[in-house]
Amino acid sequence: MRQYNYFFRLFIFWLIYFFINRLFFISCFFDDFKDKLGSDFSNIILKSLRLDISFVSYLSVIILLLLVLKFLISLNRPMLLIFNLIKYLNISFILLSAFIISGEIAIYSEWGTKLNFKALKHFENPSEIFSTATLDNYFSVLLSFIVSIIFIKIYLNFVHHYILIFDKKENIFLKFTKTLFSVLVFIILIRGGIQEIPINTSDAYFSDKLIVNDVTVNPNWNFFQSILKSKNNLNGNPYEKYSNAEAINFINSMHENNYDTSSVLTNSKPNIIFILLESWSADNIESFGGLKGITPNFSQLCNQGLSFTNFYSNGWTSDQAMTSIFSSFPVFPYASIINQTDKSRKLPCLNKSLDSLGYNSSFFFGGQLTYGNIKGFLLSQSFDLVKDENNYSSLKSGRLGVHDEYMFSQFKKELSLLPQPFFSSLFTISSHSPYDFPAEHKLSFNSKQDKYVNSVAYTDKCLGDFIKSVKNEVWYENTLFVILADHSHKTPINRRVAQKEKFRIPMLWFGEVLNDKYVGKTCDTLSSQIDVTPTILSQLKISYKEYIFGANIFSRNSIGFVPYAFPKGYGLIRNSESYAFSEAYNRVLESDTISGSDIVKNTELFMQGAFNHFLAY
Repeated sequence: MRQYNYFFRLFIFWLIYFFINRLFFISCFFDDFKDKLGSDFSNIILKSLRLDISFVSYLSVIILLLLVLKFLISLNRPMLLIFNLIKYLNISFILLSAFIISGEIAIYSEWGTKLNFKALKHFENPSEIFSTATLDNYFSVLLSFIVSIIFIKIYLNFVHHYILIFDKKENIFLKFTKTLFSVLVFIILIRGGIQEIPINTSDAYFSDKLIVNDVTVNPNWNFFQSILKSKNNLNGNPYEKYSNAEAINFINSMHENNYDTSSVLTNSKPNIIFILLESWSADNIESFGGLKGITPNFSQLCNQGLSFTNFYSNGWTSDQAMTSIFSSFPVFPYASIINQTDKSRKLPCLNKSLDSLGYNSSFFFGGQLTYGNIKGFLLSQSFDLVKDENNYSSLKSGRLGVHDEYMFSQFKKELSLLPQPFFSSLFTISSHSPYDFPAEHKLSFNSKQDKYVNSVAYTDKCLGDFIKSVKNEVWYENTLFVILADHSHKTPINRRVAQKEKFRIPMLWFGEVLNDKYVGKTCDTLSSQIDVTPTILSQLKISYKEYIFGANIFSRNSIGFVPYAFPKGYGLIRNSESYAFSEAYNRVLESDTISGSDIVKNTELFMQGAFNHFLAY
């Protein structure tokens, strides 16, 4: 029991230390918290626990492994050495915590962000730090380290003496079983539980105020996650091959000089509903040249709307799609901006651009929005209302969340409560594995993807039923439906991993606000997810200059190429050619180019220029 006594004391010690540091942070920014403390303080404490415990569990695993090593060594001197290692390990982390919290307080007043990898880069030039530091900064550092010294004394007097001493007489099998059990418990605590998606910063987010969410996120956990997630840019831009001037000029050349546009809509202030279809490939849609019989409802809607038949995803996961669609930001093979909260919150976002017209914004999902930090991104971008499966526990669910038919029905109810004009999104889930949707599997292409194909057919029926059910709603005739996929998926057609057709996805604009001359028509302009927000904003006569990577699809000066990334590689698509390079294999995977083409150089220039922007956020 002594083993558990030590770790119990260790957890209580660190939780109290984090609590004190949190109070210190709140006191330094009291004006930002005074209106929120009454209602949010208990939530701050409760929501912070999982990330606090996760960090202490990381530390506990290291300590436990050192204790196991001590057991394997019988000599007294090495045993004393390991006891001291554990002592100095904790002391080091206590002092590091003081550095992190004081650094966080210092930079928050300037940048409005937690201490992260980008801030660490400034320590390459210490004179800059000292020349810009204020007396308040020095005071917060001093106070943080005074508190840390006090807690070091507390650790030594009330925790460290209770370290486990393995009983040599105890059965070896029993020792092994107890140790293995302890490791498994710590691993569960590290990932935040036994749920499918490990814990991330989204799990601590609950408020519409950034600083409240930021104080809830454990500073140590955030600090090390920031470093780990930035490991690919530790040495700067990995795509740097040309001069910065050349890369900058290339990115600048993408910007449009002509903002004239076709008026696709009859109303410049419609409600906007996004329906994000999980894992839908264009190969599933007959009217897009795909397989027959899978999506009859979508095809019928195409006859009443405007179909984008030459449209692509920029990445291969749902979290990447969120920043591509709503913030017009490209995707990289290794670095994901949505998982770096300090960067992603600085991105422009469609809901913020719509604020000028008084739009109310909302996002609904039947699964866990903690996946890929999507919830964190949405809240940090100030969406007015964000709901996921935690709000719909009464609805019928599968392993991943609420089945689409029930979520579409709930979405209809939610829409009736929203003030107009609204910008609202529903993200479907049933066409994601394990495909446990409540309907028959009627389709077969003699393929391993038959389960997936049937799940798409199920969502297609749910989509069709939803559109029929809302036609009598008061908001319907003033609403634009933007229906598109988050990314593609393997289909019975069996596309190659980097083949451009693998990334072709559907997009459809539908609704009474669509100009009659576009009803039942197709738009074959080459475009992708990063073009969605600029195109919508152009229809609403709102500037989209800050969305530097996207273009207005209807403009005469649209960019004319699509950048995309796949696992460990990247590519570029033009109307007449495409190119894809694998970083893992250091070779070209796809090369459908014309004679004398500059597509290779342009691909490399885009990656270099885009990643420079990633680093700058």
